[in-house]
Amino acid sequence: MAIQITHLINLEQCDEVFALYRGDSGTLGWMPKGAFVEGIMNRRLLAAIDEAGRFVGYLLYRVVGRRATIAHLCVSKAARGKGVAASLVSALKEHTSELDGITLKCRNDFDAHRFWPRMGFVAKGTARGRGADRAELTVWHVDHGHPDLFSVEPAKTRVVIDANVFFDLWAPDRPKRAVSGALTEPWVEDAVELVLTPEIYNDIQRAGTAEERDRSKSMVGTFGEVRPPSLEVDRIVPYLRALYPKSVLLNQRDESDIRHLANTIAAGVKFFVTRDEGLLDKSSEVLQQFDVHVFSPTELVSHLDWISREQAYQPLRLEGSTVSTRRAEAQMLESLVLAFCDAPSERRIDFRSCLERCLSDPRRHEVKVSCSSFGDHLALVAVSQPSIEEWVLPLIRHTRQELGPTVIRHQLMSVVREAIASGAQLLRVDDAGISSSVKAALEEVGFRRVSGVWLKPLLSGFVTNNEIVGHLTKLNIAPSIIPDGNTDDLETTIWPAKLLDENTPCYLIPIRAEWAEHFFDTELAKQRLPGLSGIREELHLGVEAAYYTSSNISFCAPGLILWYVSQGNEKLGSMEVKACSRLREVVKAGPKQLFKRFRRLGVYAWKDIYSLADSKVESELTALRFSHTERFLNPQSVAMLSTLGVPPPYPGPRPIPHSTFVSIYNQALPFKA
Repeated sequence: MAIQITHLINLEQCDEVFALYRGDSGTLGWMPKGAFVEGIMNRRLLAAIDEAGRFVGYLLYRVVGRRATIAHLCVSKAARGKGVAASLVSALKEHTSELDGITLKCRNDFDAHRFWPRMGFVAKGTARGRGADRAELTVWHVDHGHPDLFSVEPAKTRVVIDANVFFDLWAPDRPKRAVSGALTEPWVEDAVELVLTPEIYNDIQRAGTAEERDRSKSMVGTFGEVRPPSLEVDRIVPYLRALYPKSVLLNQRDESDIRHLANTIAAGVKFFVTRDEGLLDKSSEVLQQFDVHVFSPTELVSHLDWISREQAYQPLRLEGSTVSTRRAEAQMLESLVLAFCDAPSERRIDFRSCLERCLSDPRRHEVKVSCSSFGDHLALVAVSQPSIEEWVLPLIRHTRQELGPTVIRHQLMSVVREAIASGAQLLRVDDAGISSSVKAALEEVGFRRVSGVWLKPLLSGFVTNNEIVGHLTKLNIAPSIIPDGNTDDLETTIWPAKLLDENTPCYLIPIRAEWAEHFFDTELAKQRLPGLSGIREELHLGVEAAYYTSSNISFCAPGLILWYVSQGNEKLGSMEVKACSRLREVVKAGPKQLFKRFRRLGVYAWKDIYSLADSKVESELTALRFSHTERFLNPQSVAMLSTLGVPPPYPGPRPIPHSTFVSIYNQALPFKA
């Protein structure tokens, strides 16, 4: 059998790999689909493809420090015994040759137990599985021969867990099981070793029935245990008791919590994980006095993710504005609940629980929060990726700050672009507590309500009506969500895709740099920050805006606009086509009427409008209401425009053929897809 081994990089092929896994999941154990998506995105999934182009096996692995760890090795039943597994492992050795080696754990009662010695792996130790049967596992390792490899297992960070977290991890019916369960994610287990203190036996003795106590004691053996000198523990306990007010009467559980923490400090462990609010409230004092971090499970997972992906948590300005956005951390939980819970229309405990679930699993959920230059929260969007095809928004909120509704629109447009770039085909909103303002924002970005659920079909490029219907049908969405004959509504629903229709009106419009910076010219806007830039952020980050012209050409909407940034009075313009927009409405009237109607959407002051009308209130101007502006990654020069039949000069707006718009758009690349 001729086999090709390659790193899988196409997310669309994840379903075929996942189908292989499902066929053998009883042996391989549970693995969420998101882990396969992450493996593909990080180039950590090797696929075996036969001569007919079929997937016949895969190897999913992780890299931690200087070591690769095999998570899954799977071969289809039809291809077994034909060298597929050996080819996958050999390819992994080649791809990881710069690392120290490869490690895996395998049950002794599996057939694969006899495979690893044949591949050069040696048994370096044993471990117990976390399953119900606590099966014995062999730790297999192959050394790549680099110097200074002293041990198979890299040094893991020891983390003490208290009784609540311990019970959460093995009792699936506990309310906080999902939150504490994040500690057992493979990427977390690669970094930390969860350990217990001797005090756990006292907690067990006070809990449940005799049968439950026996079960708990049996599970203790699946964790490591710290055993510091008891005299040292006794010495520390009074200092911890002193952290509580004298008026507080400590109960038996409080005393047990204190002894857990005292054991942790005495053992020299730097991380203690608890769900006890009393201890969490004292985390800063414990850190200051004993140099020990007291975290909730969510905070620990967030901390580990922050260490491995520090850049993603840094605040970044939103496209030249003073607004910044960043990944939310678990330590921000309470402030986010306070800012974004829409009480009294929803229970705060429900919002907090949803947000905590997202923050506790940062590899499957991304929570982004936007803030003003003064640090005030403006908008929050949580994104989950349960599958390649579908992204879910469990939370979409904005505050009552003036810029809140604008920033949430900007964030939603960013999510749409990111989802399309990843290969997703549908966005779904799962937030039952969204406000009427957020609903309006969803509609503007192209979400449609289908059977009570907000959905956004994801398309890009130029598409035909038949392709749109086919896409909706594939997603089980009735094409009737788009009213017949309403081209403008259709364009909103499919945005950022555009209807491939040669009759669509298209225009090239020159705009001076001093105006363009307010709408889309991020490079120029960034030059003016920080400080009092005067940038109209409600336009710069918004969906909709207005442009005025005294041109006598006939405009038609709906249509498309290409923006050519001229030098202007300040000689700052790049003289390039830097963005495009949808033309939504054309209104002809006197300067006073237009200024009154579109003042909120335009950057122009009355003196600018009056000057454009030659200082005559009876003159007629044209206002163009435009939206969904896309900034080009590859701005188009005058030379390129000339080759497409649009030579300079550009004294004012001019119509261009739809085919020319398509050519410029395809070369300008509004976003990476």
